[in-house]
Amino acid sequence: MKRKMISMVVVAAVVMITMSGCGGLGNASATGAKVTQDTASKDTESKQSASEASSEVDTSKATTVIKVSNGASESSPGVQAQISTFKKLVEEKSGGKIKVEIYSGGQLGDDTKGTEACRAGQLEMVNTSTAPLVGLVPELAIFDIPFLFNNNEMADKVVEGEIGDYINAKLEAKGLINLAWNENGFRDLTNSVKVVQSPADLKGLKIRTMENKYHLEAWKLMGASPTPMSWSEVFTALQQETIDGQENPIPNFYSTRIQEVNKYITITHHIYSPFLLLSSKEIFDKYDEETQNIIREAAQAYGLAEKELNRAETETKKKALVEEGCTVTDLTNEERQAFKEITAPVWDSVEKAVGSEIIEKLKAAIEAAR
Repeated sequence: MKRKMISMVVVAAVVMITMSGCGGLGNASATGAKVTQDTASKDTESKQSASEASSEVDTSKATTVIKVSNGASESSPGVQAQISTFKKLVEEKSGGKIKVEIYSGGQLGDDTKGTEACRAGQLEMVNTSTAPLVGLVPELAIFDIPFLFNNNEMADKVVEGEIGDYINAKLEAKGLINLAWNENGFRDLTNSVKVVQSPADLKGLKIRTMENKYHLEAWKLMGASPTPMSWSEVFTALQQETIDGQENPIPNFYSTRIQEVNKYITITHHIYSPFLLLSSKEIFDKYDEETQNIIREAAQAYGLAEKELNRAETETKKKALVEEGCTVTDLTNEERQAFKEITAPVWDSVEKAVGSEIIEKLKAAIEAAR
């Protein structure tokens, strides 16, 4: 019954978001994009005011306040779904006894600071990518293995299954409770030079990547020249031809108009980037059972809503790229396999860092998800 109710709420939430016409996506933490404090604050305050005005729940006398920190912008699926689903459900189910405050654009600090504050019991929640957590839980580096998942369905089965439970247990031991997996999504390639359908096509291309040793290794194996760079510098670098391309989920790069300087897009889906809605264990353990249940159920509904919204936005922006004159190339299974095989050594690199236990579990989970 709970699952049925959650599904109904998720569908309603996504419909509401779609009808409201949310803007392009961006993730300041995952991509390095910078959102000014003043602008982000005004955006979030405006969104929260609109949400609160439409709600019949009076939270003015709330006995519990939950602050949720996001490095992502106010228009991202994560923040949008937190407002429409998580905040709404928690406040309604608690009868206004719990008030949820959503902060975007790094207003409370970036994801690393948010995570540290949660562990210290100074902040209730943070929605973060895996990057700031690898130092705490090295096993999260498995999500840096290229071409790990073929599609969203496979990613969901693995992340929400034994692998996710294994990582959640590791996080809890570090003072963090993962209430819901959500996502940044699959990363794809853009460039200004030519259509890319094979590793050979990448030879000599300068591709902006994150400062991540496994990503750098993968792009070198594929023949490209990986160039770490702050996301705020990427558009200008592409415009001035300092670099040839970049890689990011479609909604992320679409929102910053990368397609104006990169007309060739290849749907590589080379990396799947999950997000986690984390709660401070120190704070969460102090809540009574009813409050904990309300938060957990709302978080699960949020995770479903965020992924549905992100995936719908990806498809919408992909069609928009074609309409704007870009050449969008979907790799065939055979073409994608060529990329997968050439980057296989990254598996060994990750295994050296995380150990064979999680790698064997991961391989079994992927096989079961096929």
